[in-house]
Amino acid sequence: MITLHFCEYNRFNQDYDTICRPGGSGDYLFLLLKTPMKIYLQEELIITKENACILFTPQTPQHYQAVKRFCNSYLHFSSDLNPARQYGFPENKIFYPSHPGETDSFIRSIQLEYFSLAEFREEYINCLISQMFISLSRDLLHCADQKEDGENLYQLFQNLRLKMLSNCQEDWSIERLCQEINLEKSQFYVYYHHFFSTTPKNDLLHVRMEKAKNLLSNEALQVQEAARLCGFSSLQHFTRYFRKYFGCSPREYGQARKEGLGADREVFY
Repeated sequence: MITLHFCEYNRFNQDYDTICRPGGSGDYLFLLLKTPMKIYLQEELIITKENACILFTPQTPQHYQAVKRFCNSYLHFSSDLNPARQYGFPENKIFYPSHPGETDSFIRSIQLEYFSLAEFREEYINCLISQMFISLSRDLLHCADQKEDGENLYQLFQNLRLKMLSNCQEDWSIERLCQEINLEKSQFYVYYHHFFSTTPKNDLLHVRMEKAKNLLSNEALQVQEAARLCGFSSLQHFTRYFRKYFGCSPREYGQARKEGLGADREVFY
């Protein structure tokens, strides 16, 4: 039986906040770290990415600090059995679920039930936490089966992405990208977004726009030539995207630089 002591969903602390419990918290602590953290495990410093998870066992030291923003969801609980060993996922070690939103949704449901006065509240919480751990276990087992193939595929995508962004002036159609890596369009889009959290079009546009801004700092270069060097055959398309990214036309940007007004604007998507 799992007994919940306390939980919070989407909890924000002050920036750079630190949690330090040298003797642990006396119970199990499951964390979903929604922002990057510095976490100390057996005197080793690990800097996590977003959506890292860890299950601290009782009496295990807990020491972690936000890299900047601090946001997490967590559960403090006791259990007759060690859930990590029962369900087969790591204890006192960082891991990354494939679907952190699902884990976060579980914690939200657990918190709602925790603050309710409904019948069979404790039993329902036990079921929700068990279901969350089972889901995590299945996810990690599935990832382990695909790890070797996934790592090889990730490297292929990394190499292709570097090639594309390093030669952003070239024509990078989706057909060419798929042909380079031998995948269907639908598969290519799914993997690209999974690996880089964006689309190839957005990736390419971002680099092209940053290159354009740099080229336009050269007053001897014509706007049309800058567009060509960034991979745009149409000056109209180049101007439209430039305005979308920087809030002004390429000519206005160049003119503002000449006048010393600094036309740099924050990129938005």
